Amino acid sequence: MINLTKCESCNSLIHSKQINIHDNTIKSGIQARYWDCPHCNHKHLILVMDKTSKRLMKDNKKDRERMASINKRAQALRMRNQLSDGQAKLFVEQVEKIETRIKKRTDQLDVRSKKLIKDYEASHV
Repeated sequence: MINLTKCESCNSLIHSKQINIHDNTIKSGIQARYWDCPHCNHKHLILVMDKTSKRLMKDNKKDRERMASINKRAQALRMRNQLSDGQAKLFVEQVEKIETRIKKRTDQLDVRSKKLIKDYEASHV
């Protein structure tokens, strides 16, 4: 599958391997992540992060790792025919709790990111 992105400025199609992502510190504790079009050098803003955003993303990453660990344990027990119905139910409940936390944080990140982007764009007009 070919993954192409279109530049909003020059309308060029860009292969994902041509995109270099950069972080730029806007002010203390706030970074903008963007990529430059290799054809016209237009900066495409991806997101703006602050310390809280970074913490939320880090927490989501840790929770995804926890889910992977739970799934790995469940698969190992299933392969040995040692996964009981009670254990399976417990694993599902654990994963569902983690998914709920991730969704809540992702929603918070979305709201926070939109506000930070709006503030960033207002200060760079």
